Amino acid sequence: MKLKDSLYSITCQMIDGTHQQYDILLNKEHFIYKAHFPDEPVTPGVCILQIGKELVEDILQRRLEIKHVKNVKFLSVISPETTPQITYHIECGATSDEREAWNVKILVVCGETPLAKISMTLA
Repeated sequence: MKLKDSLYSITCQMIDGTHQQYDILLNKEHFIYKAHFPDEPVTPGVCILQIGKELVEDILQRRLEIKHVKNVKFLSVISPETTPQITYHIECGATSDEREAWNVKILVVCGETPLAKISMTLA
């Protein structure tokens, strides 16, 4: 299920060599937040990963699958109420063993506050 243009929208994209930066706006009216959780909406961890995957697909202009999640650290709650605008800092490079696979490192922040760190392989 694509989350772009429903759970979030891209407000800005910047490219600097191998580093990509996406500013996104969370949609607090999305049905996911009605279930997770109605009175205090929280972005589910799986959605945070899916957004990262979709942004890498945008960078590489190809469909990808998550092959391996090496490390995920959720450092703070991501809520459309308290952190509606967040930034994904993405670095990706081809793996040494497979040309069709990509090692990806993602840092999700709100301003200067780190919210999540992700390291995964997409193919």
